[in-house]
Amino acid sequence: MTPAEGLAEVYARARARDWAGVEALSHPTLEIHEAASLPFGGVWTGRDAFRRLAEAVFGTWAEAQVEVLDLAGGSTWAVMVLRFTMTSKRTGRRFTQTVCEAGRFEDGLLRELRIHYFDTAEVAAEA
Repeated sequence: MTPAEGLAEVYARARARDWAGVEALSHPTLEIHEAASLPFGGVWTGRDAFRRLAEAVFGTWAEAQVEVLDLAGGSTWAVMVLRFTMTSKRTGRRFTQTVCEAGRFEDGLLRELRIHYFDTAEVAAEA
């Protein structure tokens, strides 16, 4: 499986809330990096990191929707481009961010995920 195929499969299983499936595709020392300025920021580690982070991210918003826009990959990394639409619990404002999530694969497993929002200041202000 290529990194692009692997990342697509991880996200398909996450959308289905198939956390056992996500963990089966994740390296035991998976690291997910979110911007430190966000309420769910920092480094999330372990096979269950994706589930725990998803719970934290989606729990931050009154409503959140993710749309996959594109996917590109090489021999080690793949990047998924997403449209993330959120409704703030604090202000009620609905807004959209473009998010690029870069995943690195090792031994066929997701080893590292680096998440890049277009405007982390806006996300933090609405959270």
